[in-house]
Amino acid sequence: MRYPAAHKDRTRSKIVGASARVAKRAGFSASGVDALATAAGVTSGAVYKHFDGKDGLLRAMIESELAATERRFANADPHRAIDAYLSLAHVEHPEAGCLLPALAAEVARASPATRAAYEHAMDQLMTTLATALGADRALAHALVSMCVGAVMVARGLASGEAREEILGAARTSAHALLAARR
Repeated sequence: MRYPAAHKDRTRSKIVGASARVAKRAGFSASGVDALATAAGVTSGAVYKHFDGKDGLLRAMIESELAATERRFANADPHRAIDAYLSLAHVEHPEAGCLLPALAAEVARASPATRAAYEHAMDQLMTTLATALGADRALAHALVSMCVGAVMVARGLASGEAREEILGAARTSAHALLAARR
């Protein structure tokens, strides 16, 4: 039986979304295709039907997740966006947050095609952020690097107090960078 194109697109999106949540929580390399498929409610064969292997799925996750980040921040108030990003909720629930602090190190070990897709998606994100900030791309790069790094470091800490210290310092610095752009 043939499925309509819309069904195929919905299934692909479901696999990407569920896989992203699992990978952001447990790591992409540590998550086998069976676990990713199970999270999406499909078979591992369905994953291979939609993607050219696990690396193809990672590429699709990168494109989808960074496009969602780009849409989320395109018209957001920069100060509120920074506060939400540099929050304990984001640190403690990676599956619901940004792909960058969870998977950037894994992307660095991925295939050249996946790294190129990541670079392209990051380029688009930086352009959107610079436009939204009314600033140059250098400020967008600095803010993203600071925020992603703070979340990564905070996730490695054991106590909420230590996590909040890192996040608070990054929030203060990020707000200062935003204020200096004027």
